[in-house]
Amino acid sequence: MTYNIHRWAGQDGRLDVTRLAAVILAAGADVVGLNEVLHPVMTGACASEPLADLARRLGMVYTFGPSGWVDRSSGWHGPVGNALLSRYPLENVANTLLPRLPGSKQRSLLGATLASGPVRGLTAFVTHLDHAFEGTRLWQMRGALDKMSPHGPHFLGGDFNTPGFLGAYSRRLLPPVLRSLRRAGYADAFGVVGRGAGRTFPARSPLVRIDFLFFPGRWAHGLRSARTLDPSETRDASDHRPVVVEWAWPETLATAA
Repeated sequence: MTYNIHRWAGQDGRLDVTRLAAVILAAGADVVGLNEVLHPVMTGACASEPLADLARRLGMVYTFGPSGWVDRSSGWHGPVGNALLSRYPLENVANTLLPRLPGSKQRSLLGATLASGPVRGLTAFVTHLDHAFEGTRLWQMRGALDKMSPHGPHFLGGDFNTPGFLGAYSRRLLPPVLRSLRRAGYADAFGVVGRGAGRTFPARSPLVRIDFLFFPGRWAHGLRSARTLDPSETRDASDHRPVVVEWAWPETLATAA
């Protein structure tokens, strides 16, 4: 599962870990990549850790990868970055700062490998690309591809801030970032096995698909299904809808990402 949680602030501006936990539980995912995570959260002089609280509610372990700057929401602030939640222990955790152009915010790529479970050895990566300029996103994606290239079975999820199209003209309309992933041999999970438009933003009336899960082509044969969650489950929890993918490796074992 990949999910941009809007700095913990739902559509109503409330920090509601219970609500986010309910969304993730409804997905049934074993591995979850989160974007726009503040960890810890500072409210005045007080610090809290909603990421740790979320992991406890879900019975998961977590790791956090800061992007190198502080973000602010209504009434609180904290280091912003990506996070991974997992039902299985994580190892080889690495957070990599991606290349940046002058004037752009620092972005990062968080990766960790599942140390046990039915897909032991699968590495999960999560990132959140620049919101303003495709050229910056392309530069960041080149850095991410360089980091991921030596790995065995893995996937990449996150908020790419670049539109993904489906239908007859999808290949022709692919923006540079998604073309670079295709040239590198990655398959868009929703493009392979998803149904419907798969639009993810904005959550209440989504217009575009900017949240993705990608698998290298040699591992994409394990893809079983891809979907965005029903709006009744997600309309208030964030300004994005999450994407949930089922993937099996080897053929007789299955998990959800």
